[in-house]
Amino acid sequence: MKKMLLMLGVMALFLSAQVVAAETKIAYVDIKTAMENTKAYKQGIKRLEALQKKKKKELEVMRNRLSEMDKKLQMQSMAMSNNAQMAEQQALTRLKKEFERKLQDAGDELKSEKRKLDQTLIGRFYDAVRAYGKSNQVDLILPKSATIYANTSLDITSAITKALDKK
Repeated sequence: MKKMLLMLGVMALFLSAQVVAAETKIAYVDIKTAMENTKAYKQGIKRLEALQKKKKKELEVMRNRLSEMDKKLQMQSMAMSNNAQMAEQQALTRLKKEFERKLQDAGDELKSEKRKLDQTLIGRFYDAVRAYGKSNQVDLILPKSATIYANTSLDITSAITKALDKK
C-alpha cells in the first residue's frame, strides 16, 4: 500500500513538473552579437579606430625622428668628439625611452576606452534583456554560450539589439 502511494506521489510530481515545464517560456541571446551590432557600439569602434589612427601617426613621427637620430649618430660618430658622441647617445636613449612610454600609454588609453565602451553597453544590455523578459513574459533568458542546443526560434538576439538601438 505504501509503495502504491509513493508511486502515485512520484507520478503526480512528474506530471506536475511536465505541466510547469510546458508553461515555462525560455529564450537565449548571443551577448557579443547583440552588443556589437548596435549603433552605439559601431560608433564607439569608429571613435576608437580614429583615436588609434591618431596615436599611430604621432608614434610614427617619433619613430622617424629616432631613426634619423640613430643614422646621424652612426654616420657622424667618427667625426665627433667623445663628449659630443656621448651627448648624442644620451639624447637618443632619452628619446627611445620617451617613445616606449608613449607607445605604452597609447596602448593603455585604447584599452581603457574600449573597456569604457563595453561597460556602458553591458549595463544597457542587461537592462534591455530584463525589460524584454518582463514585457514578453519570458521566464528564463540564457546566454547563447551557456547552451548546448537551442531551437533558433528561441533566439532573441536581434530583438535585444533593436531594443538597445532604441535607447
